Amino acid sequence: MRISKTLTDSLRRLLAGERIAASALRKDMAEALLSEGLLTVQAHGSRRSYRAINVEGLRNFLTSRYEELRLIDKDTSYHTRSEQAADTGNSKLVKVRSCPGFPVNSYEPVECMLNGKPFVVNPPESSFVFIDDWQHFTIPADVIVVGIENMENFRMIRHQRQFFENYLHSHGLPVKVLFVSRYPQSIDLRQWLQAIPNPYIHFGDFDLAGIHIFLSEFHRFLGERSSFLIPDDIETRIANGSAVRYNEQYDRFQSLHCDVPSLQSLIDLINKYHRGYDQEGYIMKQIEVVAAIIHDDNGRVFATQRGYGEWKDWWEFPGGKMEAGETPEEALRREIWEELETRIAVERLVETVEWDYPAFGLCPSSDATRQNSSELGSALTAPSFHLTMHCYLCHVESGHLELKEHEAAKWLDRDELESVNWLPADRDLVGKLKI
Repeated sequence: MRISKTLTDSLRRLLAGERIAASALRKDMAEALLSEGLLTVQAHGSRRSYRAINVEGLRNFLTSRYEELRLIDKDTSYHTRSEQAADTGNSKLVKVRSCPGFPVNSYEPVECMLNGKPFVVNPPESSFVFIDDWQHFTIPADVIVVGIENMENFRMIRHQRQFFENYLHSHGLPVKVLFVSRYPQSIDLRQWLQAIPNPYIHFGDFDLAGIHIFLSEFHRFLGERSSFLIPDDIETRIANGSAVRYNEQYDRFQSLHCDVPSLQSLIDLINKYHRGYDQEGYIMKQIEVVAAIIHDDNGRVFATQRGYGEWKDWWEFPGGKMEAGETPEEALRREIWEELETRIAVERLVETVEWDYPAFGLCPSSDATRQNSSELGSALTAPSFHLTMHCYLCHVESGHLELKEHEAAKWLDRDELESVNWLPADRDLVGKLKI
């Protein structure tokens, strides 16, 4: 691609935060930048102008995708085309720019081959492996390749394991997965995908621009071997998504349609709600809390009823999040004092409960018929966070358990434990307390 000085100057103005006329950009480049969500469009009558949404993201995109723009930040003026060619064609600079290949990730070991030798992809959490010599990188035939558009999702892949495993199982697909990303921007990943027979699933943002990226960058070249990952709960997610994102993309993608029924249904949902949803919403957050099983001399247990949030009116054992540097016992004493203005003695750890809580909008209502923990757990297709709850047996040292945050509380005999509507994680604990 030939980059003129006029075009370079226009791009530099975008990188400086300025607004430029739409006519100042080449059509193909403008389409690429718009599809990546790097530009915002403003209409002035029949005229349109562009401004960078994310200057740093724009700079990274330009310098990694276009060879001729790797010196975009260098203040260079070329008097002749030969001077420009001599500078941008410098072999040393090519080596500086070159970052061939693409990153890969996994949440369990994937046995691959690199240059004819065994190579296991199994990076530690919050990291990934970069494949430079991708022409000599091969994977087993039973591995599905999943492309992740968002680097935060790609880096935190282990926090989405249950989400992907549920999706693959529900669609009757193999569970061996290699995750890939197309960043830094290049055609290397696409060329590698074209050279291998494995199925490709694209996990991108659920908005018009995200679908356009899949159709233009992958489906166009891979055909039926490629598909767009559409979670079962996507309508609920989109209904609570971003209207701003939709409005920014509508002018550019209002005519978007495709021949794939499931993907066209997704486009129809986005247009129905006038919203888009970021794939980052599927990263399962990790929350560690403590809970107090406060008992009295009569064998009763103290339960509290939540007075706020999506789980309002549900019952729980009192407690809360641990703060940095606290031991569980210290956190529990602090939380009970803050919530109930009571000093407690922590006796022993009873259980550490691990539980996945559902995504926004999927929490059952408080007046619904109570379900047991296994039924509730099976209904979750996309957990929004994983809870680790350390539960300790405690008794009151001083104070009267005064409610500061909860709306109600009860002392329950052992045979009354099932009489209240417990939060799912607490219900799991109640079942073990009864044994």
